[in-house]
Amino acid sequence: MTSFDGPKFKMTDGTYVQTKSIDVGSTTDISPYLSLIREDSITNSNRAVIFDVNWETDTKPSKWSLSSVKLSTRNLCLFLKLPNPPFHDNLNDLYRFFASKFVTFVGVQIEEDLNLLRENHGVVIRNVIEVGKLAAKARGTLLLEYLGTRELAHRVLWSDLSRLDSIESKWEERGAEERLEAAAIEGWLIFNVWDQLYE
Repeated sequence: MTSFDGPKFKMTDGTYVQTKSIDVGSTTDISPYLSLIREDSITNSNRAVIFDVNWETDTKPSKWSLSSVKLSTRNLCLFLKLPNPPFHDNLNDLYRFFASKFVTFVGVQIEEDLNLLRENHGVVIRNVIEVGKLAAKARGTLLLEYLGTRELAHRVLWSDLSRLDSIESKWEERGAEERLEAAAIEGWLIFNVWDQLYE
């Protein structure tokens, strides 16, 4: 049975985020995990899925290639490490998930990522919100549009970021579990920014 069986991390409000990290191979079926993310977004979070992507550049030819995808809800964090190049058939499930009209994809500083997804992978996310722009409009503070995840969460939530700071301060020395914890914290923070602004 499919489950988020990775480490569970306690957030500052006492709730837990359950994680799953997957090295995606040619036969990896990610669709059950995407279904669990979708279900949690519909049940617990105003249909919002927080997403973040990372890129690698190929030198021949000079092209950007998707290297990882992080998807978070109120309770779950899924980290997908993708092969290079990520053209396995099973990634069609991810591309279809991005095209879902039943989910609102929320991200921070995502305009360039959206362009790269479209130009390099033919992926168009149908229902997407740049949370920084939303925060700037809601709070009447233009600066919020240009902040990264940590700064935006601090300005909107006034959250304690000491745990995230501790992990990021020695990032190169951190193991996979600590990096997954950082991913879970960041997703949870942006979910809470979205949740506060959505109300």
